[in-house]
Amino acid sequence: MIRVQPDQRRPTDDPRVLRSQGLLRAAILELGREGPIDGVAISDITGRAGVSRSTFYDHYTDKETLLADAIERQALDAGISVREAGLADGLPDQPPSFLIDYVQHIADHAELYRNVLGEYGSATVHARLARRMASILVEGYQLLGEHAPAESSLPIEVDAAALAGAVLAVLAHWLEHLPRTPPSVVASWIWEIVGRE
Repeated sequence: MIRVQPDQRRPTDDPRVLRSQGLLRAAILELGREGPIDGVAISDITGRAGVSRSTFYDHYTDKETLLADAIERQALDAGISVREAGLADGLPDQPPSFLIDYVQHIADHAELYRNVLGEYGSATVHARLARRMASILVEGYQLLGEHAPAESSLPIEVDAAALAGAVLAVLAHWLEHLPRTPPSVVASWIWEIVGRE
C-alpha cells in the first residue's frame, strides 16, 4: 500500500489532528530528554503518545521530521522574536533579550538539545535549526539596515548560513563541554560572533 502524506505545512483547526500532533510532539520531546534520539523507535513514540502507528504516519513521515517540528514549535511557544530586539539604531553592545531568552530556553531543555545536537543527534533537526537561525539572522540584518556590520562580498543568505552554523557549534560545545556556564555568558559569546565585522 502506498501511503500519501498530508501537506504538513497546511495549518489545521481540526481538534483531533491538533491533539494527535501535540501528543506525538510531547512524546518525542520526552524521549529526546531521556537519551540519544537515534535509539528511539517509532513504536517508542507511539507508545508514549498513546496513539497508533498509523496515526503517526498520518501526520509525519519519520521521527526526525516530528522532532524538528516539535523543537521548532517549542521555540515558537517560548516567544523568541528578533523583531523585539530594537535593532533600528544598530547592534547594542550587550546581547538582546530575545537571544538571552533563546539560550535560556535551550538551558531549560539542555538534555534534549544535548541529545539532538550531539554526536548521535538528528541531522534533520540540526539542518532545520540552522535554517531557522539563518532566516532569523537575515531578518536581523534587514532590520539593522544601514547599521548592519560591515558589508561583506558574500550574499546575505550565505553570511547568515555561516553564522547560523557557528551559533549551533557554540551551543553544542557549551552543552557538551561547558554546561555550567550561565546562559547569559553563552549569549554574550554568540553576540560577539554575530557582531564581528
